[in-house]
Amino acid sequence: MAPKPHQSFLLLPLFLIISNIIPVVASLNTVTFNLFRRNVTTVSPEPEALNCTTDFSTDYYGFGVRLGIYFAWLSSFFANTVLPSEISGSLDTNSIFLLALIASLFKGTLNGEISQIDGLIIMQLSSGFLFSTLSIWGYRTSHYQKEGPAGIRHFGKFGTHCRLVLAVAISIYGTWFWWEGLQDGLVIAKDPQCQQLYTWLLRQWPINGGISKFYIIISFGCSIYYGTMFLAAVLAGIFKLFRVGWKGEMKFATGFSVRELNILFNIFRVLNLFWIVFSAGMIEMTLNKNHMLKTLAQNGNIAYPAQLLPLIVGALSFLRVLWLIHAEWKESVKKASSTNHSRFEAASETAAKPLLHNWHAFSLDIIKNFSPSARSDTTPAFELEQPSLPYTLRPWHHRYLVALLPWLSTFDFWRIADSKEVTLE
Repeated sequence: MAPKPHQSFLLLPLFLIISNIIPVVASLNTVTFNLFRRNVTTVSPEPEALNCTTDFSTDYYGFGVRLGIYFAWLSSFFANTVLPSEISGSLDTNSIFLLALIASLFKGTLNGEISQIDGLIIMQLSSGFLFSTLSIWGYRTSHYQKEGPAGIRHFGKFGTHCRLVLAVAISIYGTWFWWEGLQDGLVIAKDPQCQQLYTWLLRQWPINGGISKFYIIISFGCSIYYGTMFLAAVLAGIFKLFRVGWKGEMKFATGFSVRELNILFNIFRVLNLFWIVFSAGMIEMTLNKNHMLKTLAQNGNIAYPAQLLPLIVGALSFLRVLWLIHAEWKESVKKASSTNHSRFEAASETAAKPLLHNWHAFSLDIIKNFSPSARSDTTPAFELEQPSLPYTLRPWHHRYLVALLPWLSTFDFWRIADSKEVTLE
């Protein structure tokens, strides 16, 4: 049965409308014919952005991983500064993150999987830990501000030596990375446009230029310092083993005075926050300059466990620290309010008593304070402030060497405190 003439007439405009709405992709150079216009327009494809992302970059330092690390840095900073009860937990969290980075870094290097850009970013992440939150003897923390030199009792145990091993490992690897790894020790990108790498330090620097020598000096210096600390720890451990055995406990001393510890704390809390912000900016700028597109925020997919787990751990740790700071602040406000209320009531009761009785009681208190029968011969009328220097004064270079290497305080020659402070039990 042949279609009616008016039906065929309606099919033609319907076909023309559909053909202009639905796109047809034939090739990269698509030629579009608009039947309602007489001219022909050729649409050229946009050039594809350079992508130098490696096979393992999203697993090592993807957007979710980096966010988790940044949150861990901040949680440790606030704990070190205002929340002593969480210092140990925050240090453990940061040590776990750093251990995961170092383990993957060493494994990838030995298996020939790590690219130069991967090593560069992991080095920057490790420097963020090392110079902002990772504290061997806790001089960045508020323990010493609240307890003075006695605050060293919180350190010197298993956690201290674990952090020391991590610091030694990352310092030695950093020296090798800048000396040999960037030459031929790590995988070089196959794309010629991705082979020239840049790092950011106030401005963009090619890593094969003078900036590499600067980082070699920094890494080598850290290796010497932390290596010396490791040697002192080994010697102190051997000394302890022969002196009291494995069950004994080493107690350490620091050569810094109370005033020096307070100065260090105030300096460190400013520099630490600055380095956290600076390190995060340095890492993000380096990723952008080296065209690591799949690791950037706009392309970072954090829906998978490799990205989501580090983010959740770091974020929850940060939120926990903030909540505990808020809870302690509320408790301190409540205590201050209660104390002020008690003082107000006591002042009201005193004001209600006869004035003569108040003066009589005050005079008796003065007489009792200076009366020989009211106090022993060893009790001073006014107790002087405790000295801020260590108990046994030594030359400044002796004190500062023990402050940098507290393991030395376990040896008789290097003791700067009385025997009760540093004996091995």
